[in-house]
Amino acid sequence: GYARAGFWLMVILSATPLPAVGSILMVIDSLSVAAWAMAMICIWKAIQEDSTSAWLWGGFWMGFGFLAKYTALFQLVSIALVLAILPKARKQIARPGLWLSLVVLALSSLPVLIWNQQNDWITVTHLGSRAGLDREWNYTFNFMQDFILAELGLLNPVFCIAMIWAGIAFWKRYRDDDLLKYLFLMGAPLFMGYFLYTIRSRVHPNWIAPAIVPLFCFMAIYWDRRFQDGTLAVKKWLVGGLCVGLPLVILLHDTNIPSKLIGKTVPAKLDPLRRVRAWSGVADAVNVERLKLKEEEGKEVFLIGAHYGITSVMSFYFPEANAGVPDNPIVYYQTPRVEGHPENQYYFWPSYL
Repeated sequence: GYARAGFWLMVILSATPLPAVGSILMVIDSLSVAAWAMAMICIWKAIQEDSTSAWLWGGFWMGFGFLAKYTALFQLVSIALVLAILPKARKQIARPGLWLSLVVLALSSLPVLIWNQQNDWITVTHLGSRAGLDREWNYTFNFMQDFILAELGLLNPVFCIAMIWAGIAFWKRYRDDDLLKYLFLMGAPLFMGYFLYTIRSRVHPNWIAPAIVPLFCFMAIYWDRRFQDGTLAVKKWLVGGLCVGLPLVILLHDTNIPSKLIGKTVPAKLDPLRRVRAWSGVADAVNVERLKLKEEEGKEVFLIGAHYGITSVMSFYFPEANAGVPDNPIVYYQTPRVEGHPENQYYFWPSYL
């Protein structure tokens, strides 16, 4: 049963926009999701086999995840709930493995803590600003509505509903299944935490990314069990989800497909790939003008980007910037509008001033 559920899990993930796109775009969430999933696997093994080495690997992957993205700390909430709810896991509190894994995680956090201590704990300020903690708390359900619609689309509406349905129904049918409870607890706290936080502030849909693997594992096993128990409609819903998701994922890989098939292009406002297209050409055109101005003026010419995105793209595609001296870049980000208020990582880079 698990082999079949695992097979369909991989098919389902391939037909779900958020994980499918995350598998081809190198963003920080890719590392965060991978580390969360690896830690989840290691901790389950540690609980089942009473393995200290598995706990150490779990601590390593949580530390890796923390260095990638601070969301990894949410996994401690999941572990605490697992220890509280699963009797077999509760025994691990008296074992050294659990505590050694926390030591490994703590050691992994040292580079972050030391750097922040040296830079006025700027990350705390930045994360507080992104989470809306620097603004007055005004209750609103507009952010919750946006979050629900975004997740329905990015997680495939059929599979998203199937996941939520499983999360509610399994407590009645399979409440004694430790694996289902474990997978649910490894994903639901993060998902529900961000969902509830939308009452206060906007939550970006990718913030729940580490919860996708455990919750989709949970969903695949639950509905595989239901299918084995005689619920034949599971097959129809699976086919429906694939029919909805696969065209979307294929289109997300190449939004030029409509122009090739029917001669119609996707409008720029609706094209999710518009932000990743044509930058090398833009950089070449800008660099030609830069070199021309450098020759005319007889002095070095540098660029100032008004957005961290264009600053990084130009730095990447300019050959001289790529091989340049870090203390004397060719491309800079503009100075902050408010002195001493970092807008992004370029605040800590050399300034053109």
